[in-house]
Amino acid sequence: MKYISYNSHSFQKTKYYDRLSQAQKDDFILLSKIFYFKTNNYVLENLIDWDNLENDPMFRLNFLHKNVISAQDYDQLMLFYKAGVKIKELHPFIETIRKKTTPQIPYDDKCFPKQGGQRIQGLYRSFNNVVSLFPDPMLKTCHAYCSYCFRWIAFNNTEVQSNTTYQDPNTPVAYLKENPEINEVLFTGADPLTLNANKIKQYVDPLLEVDSVKTIRFNTKALTWWPFRFTTDKDADNILELFRYIVSSGRNLTFCAHLTHARELQNDHVIEATRKIQATGAKIICQGPVVEGINDTVEDWVALWSQEIALGMQPYYMFVELNHNNEASFRIPLAKAVHIFQEAEKRVKGLQQPFNGPVFMNDVHCVSIDEVTTEDNAKHFALKCLASPYTESEGKVTLIPYDEHTRSAGDLVSMFTPQEVTE
Repeated sequence: MKYISYNSHSFQKTKYYDRLSQAQKDDFILLSKIFYFKTNNYVLENLIDWDNLENDPMFRLNFLHKNVISAQDYDQLMLFYKAGVKIKELHPFIETIRKKTTPQIPYDDKCFPKQGGQRIQGLYRSFNNVVSLFPDPMLKTCHAYCSYCFRWIAFNNTEVQSNTTYQDPNTPVAYLKENPEINEVLFTGADPLTLNANKIKQYVDPLLEVDSVKTIRFNTKALTWWPFRFTTDKDADNILELFRYIVSSGRNLTFCAHLTHARELQNDHVIEATRKIQATGAKIICQGPVVEGINDTVEDWVALWSQEIALGMQPYYMFVELNHNNEASFRIPLAKAVHIFQEAEKRVKGLQQPFNGPVFMNDVHCVSIDEVTTEDNAKHFALKCLASPYTESEGKVTLIPYDEHTRSAGDLVSMFTPQEVTE
């Protein structure tokens, strides 16, 4: 299959656009003026149930839904639109909504690697032994966009991209050699595997000169947004050869697949791609968020984890969405997330090693909702810090009051940052 991508304009020229109800068309036109939209022919032809769009999780995963903005803003925007106000005249209001929904990501200065007192652009170190790498080309796009993605602000935004990435492949080397406790490097982005293999290799090669780097990891959605990347694309053999090259250097190669629903794995194209990746010696681990309206039942996660295990993958993290969007989001109540994780874990057989969830990844600390406990005759959520730039915080458990309706754990950054740092 030849890759064909669609943005908000070109999608409206497809036969699939005609299958939307009028209400869905209105939502699509308005919401795609606020957020970036991207899909491709594989997603449209293989993943979405066009006869059941109202309840289809894959449609909800790829197409924008009105809950990405507040109900008040949505109603006001739709009122203007139905009254015949032109889109260009709505731009000031749309820009106001964009600003309100721009992700508010808490960073810690300790997480920005420095040399000579100067920040090394494009590197981020939230955990002691791992550094995330953001080469410039890897922050630009994915094969398709997830509706809940909080990194949407970086897409098509040259200012954000230029201020948060690096271009010289040697940029991380000196820092890594000076900090041998870092044994894993993580390529993320948008999606690093949208690049061709030769370009990726340019950024990988310098890392192989650093003896302390034992693991190279790619965070990617490519496996299920475009499985042909690893099977029939003209660059497919090259990317698989790159994987073998990394493994032959003595490094561990971790392919971290971002997965949300079992249907993503239930076709022959994905299964073939999985087998080819595994044959290179790469280990496939899986992570994804629990999100309202897409995978917020025990059955959803039993099906997803079971499919992952059947394909020889390792379930790794179930994420809980943070407060990146203060207006509205796909968050579910924390109590529901705990229930889904615990019940699904009980029902999934064949796990060879434990995995973590529900987990908040707040770009500073990795925090798990460890359990619901009772102290002094009151129920609490027990929050455990799994990883942190502050090693003294790792393993720390903090209790917060239990509320079956709450969707927020509070300020996790302050909660797990040592007091002497915040004073």
